[in-house]
Amino acid sequence: MITEPLTFQARYGRGDELVQLFREFYPKLKAGGVQGARLYTDATGRMFTVVVESDFADMAAYARYLSDSGRYADPEFGAWFARMTEVAESGERQVLNVEVFA
Repeated sequence: MITEPLTFQARYGRGDELVQLFREFYPKLKAGGVQGARLYTDATGRMFTVVVESDFADMAAYARYLSDSGRYADPEFGAWFARMTEVAESGERQVLNVEVFA
């Protein structure tokens, strides 16, 4: 399994708006092949941090998600993304292998 954590730093005081935008977008994630997803907000550390984790069966499924969804060509995604970039200062993407304890 592959997990993609996306870590965002919301503009000061706008973390709740960023969380709401990701809640709104979640149905599209599921339709794009995401097997599971989690949303985290800061409890300590840098304020207004939002992390969205999405799970995929393997790298092939992740690659299909990136290529087949055509997100950036989708006008609905473009409108959502524009709203998201107004709320977020920065973001970081990782792709991690999920290792299970024996």
